[in-house]
Amino acid sequence: MADKLLNWDQMDGKLYSQGWRDGVKKMDIIEPATEKTIGQVALGSAEIIAKAAKIAAKAQKEWVKVPPEEKRSLLIKVDTLLHQYADEICEWTMYEIGATRSKAQFEINFCSDEFLEAASYPTQNFGTFLADRANRKSYGMRVPYGVVAAITPSNVPLILAARVIAPAIATGNAVLLRPHPSSIVCGGFIFARLFEEAGLPDGLLHVIPARGKDNEAFESDPNISMVHFTGSSSTAQKIAEVASRSLKKVSVSGSGKNPLVVLDDVEDMDALISNAIFSTFYFGGQSCMTAGRHLVHRSLYNEYLQRFVAAAKELVVDNPVTNPDTFYGPMIQPGSVKRQTEIVRDAVAKGAKLHLGGEAKGSFFYPTVLSDVTPEMQAWQQEIFGPIAAITVFDTDSEAIAKANDTPYGLSGAVFGSPTRATRVAEQIHTGMIHINDRTTDDSAYVPFGGVKLSGNGGRYGSYVNWNEYTQWRWFTVSEKPSLISSE
Repeated sequence: MADKLLNWDQMDGKLYSQGWRDGVKKMDIIEPATEKTIGQVALGSAEIIAKAAKIAAKAQKEWVKVPPEEKRSLLIKVDTLLHQYADEICEWTMYEIGATRSKAQFEINFCSDEFLEAASYPTQNFGTFLADRANRKSYGMRVPYGVVAAITPSNVPLILAARVIAPAIATGNAVLLRPHPSSIVCGGFIFARLFEEAGLPDGLLHVIPARGKDNEAFESDPNISMVHFTGSSSTAQKIAEVASRSLKKVSVSGSGKNPLVVLDDVEDMDALISNAIFSTFYFGGQSCMTAGRHLVHRSLYNEYLQRFVAAAKELVVDNPVTNPDTFYGPMIQPGSVKRQTEIVRDAVAKGAKLHLGGEAKGSFFYPTVLSDVTPEMQAWQQEIFGPIAAITVFDTDSEAIAKANDTPYGLSGAVFGSPTRATRVAEQIHTGMIHINDRTTDDSAYVPFGGVKLSGNGGRYGSYVNWNEYTQWRWFTVSEKPSLISSE
């Protein structure tokens, strides 16, 4: 085992496609907390992507023939390497996206779950006998799509790459990974090296950063059969439009505007506030599952505001590399601070009350609490993707349900209250995932994950659902001998 997973003498200014190669130009890796350059990577072009897709398609035809126990062993080895290099991976995640150590470690542990879950797939049953006429056997078989293009975001780069690569490889596919430009190392090169060290056959995994029009090659290339995207809904729509021209399978997870509903019969206010704070401010609110609106019953509204603001004031916002007490660090994207500032200004100008925050320093945006948020405000309508709590009041359960559903998005949600009543409310909220007395940001490798409406096209990966995601049915028949076909 090498002392370091990443060898920058070999990788600096490169991309990964059958080894480390030059691209069309180089791009700096910027540490968001300090805005310093910490390395360089290469960007791919449409031509480079097309060549990689052709190589992957050829390699996949051989990979599908590999015995299932070999696929299983490879994924278990990847998991072993993940833990052996965990400290190095943790450090890169902290530097590259400003994650806290606990957040980086959470991603590593989640990836481990993904690898071990996927390791069980090759030896699972993946077909069924079908009823048919005499003297003929009929089968339904799950077969891989072929080459999967995975376009991943920067906010949870390890998890959102692993939950595509692991099941796709396990079910017999090849993968072209395009990590977000802000997380190319921890969301891309880490996986290239883990699978390279584990002995994945050449040509099955490519990591190709790209920007602008070159990205369309992932969606249009004829050797790519499926496109898997996680990111904003507006980008998801554009990707789906391009991919649909060649009738590729498209799987998307888009933006979220997740309601956190507080009923008046909630029993444990301390636990409620703890979950609400985590749902709002974990990783600076840079999650599609962040609580987008807090809907609080009028009888608890003032107490909730007071206690929520007090708890938010205690959060430490700093560079997690230098301050281990940091709760969340910088905004990943350079334009995020400006956008958060505009959302607050818009809300206040339209009548919302600012109880805390609204301030920034460099790439850091501090915990912000707005109350009396109404539908004409950006804070009500848009995915905030930052550390801003948008809080409003309701009087009846039916009003809470209507406000929760007043959004084009439908990813996650949470309802706090007595289980029976909270469940009755939750069943009427249109989201792909909903939690009773738990945070909106809950996730697991063992459950169907995904949204509805503009948040995505359904619960599409996790556990057994991955078979539906990365394979398709094929009908196969075997007759004992040809039969004469009657003309009657």
